[in-house]
Amino acid sequence: MRTYEVSRIDADRAVPLTGAVDGTVWERANVARLDEYAWGDEPGPETTVRALFDAEALYLQFHVEDDEITADVTELNGPTFEDSSVELFATPAPPEDGSPGRYFNFEANCCGTFKLAWQEPNWRERDVGRDLVSPTDAAAVEVETSVPGPTKTASPDDDSWWLAARLPRSTLRSLTDLPLELDSGTVWRGNFYRSGLPDAQKGTWNRIELPEPTYHSPAYFGRIEFE
Repeated sequence: MRTYEVSRIDADRAVPLTGAVDGTVWERANVARLDEYAWGDEPGPETTVRALFDAEALYLQFHVEDDEITADVTELNGPTFEDSSVELFATPAPPEDGSPGRYFNFEANCCGTFKLAWQEPNWRERDVGRDLVSPTDAAAVEVETSVPGPTKTASPDDDSWWLAARLPRSTLRSLTDLPLELDSGTVWRGNFYRSGLPDAQKGTWNRIELPEPTYHSPAYFGRIEFE
């Protein structure tokens, strides 16, 4: 199981939602590489993520290699995984017995349209046990990308894109109905994913030992520690 440490930022320091790293607070962030290609014989295109936090929000910055950047989904909570996209899945309150707990997924395409959901591990089999973020709570989530929207068609010039996001604690609290705190010593379970690619090129941060891509697999989440 991999471990990622989320670096803490003082509340009075602004975190820019940009792709820049040098000369910004993003220099403090550790880099996680989505370099587990469990369903292909060769590495797929590189994807990295950095994460920061303060008492009020979790911040994410993805850098993505991509020679075919596409996005069609424009509606909140739509199937953004079908587009060029990146994802964070996390269990913010892991059960003490180590069993998979309820988890949220933040799934954003290259134009910044996203899904934010809260679900039980077996929600797909039961077709129940999943809640989607409301438009009101979603309005507090900030997402910036290098790709002008609202949609994107592939171009011969495509080679990379970045996405940065701010997930407010207030939104995550409302979605999960948990007294969620972003504080030093907090431990989550989670995983980062790259979507919108052929299966053989899909990358994950923590490896998923299943025969085909099944991102809704909390049993394969890694450890996310808050500095």
